[in-house]
Amino acid sequence: MSVEEYDDILIEQLGVCAICRTRGQRRLAVDHNHRTGAIRGLLCARCNMGIGCFKDDVAKLKGAISYLERSAPT
Repeated sequence: MSVEEYDDILIEQLGVCAICRTRGQRRLAVDHNHRTGAIRGLLCARCNMGIGCFKDDVAKLKGAISYLERSAPT
């Protein structure tokens, strides 16, 4: 990825992480599909590690969301 391509995505995302929408102190990581290599967006370190820990498994991520929703205070 070129610097220009990175900057284009950063502008498109308004300078924030594609998941949590925060503006970190560090440069955002380039997230990509590990099977195809296609770039998905730019993520902060926490979000990048988070989806990495779930190995990009949508079912596991949905399970985590369901778990959090069930245990959220009302």
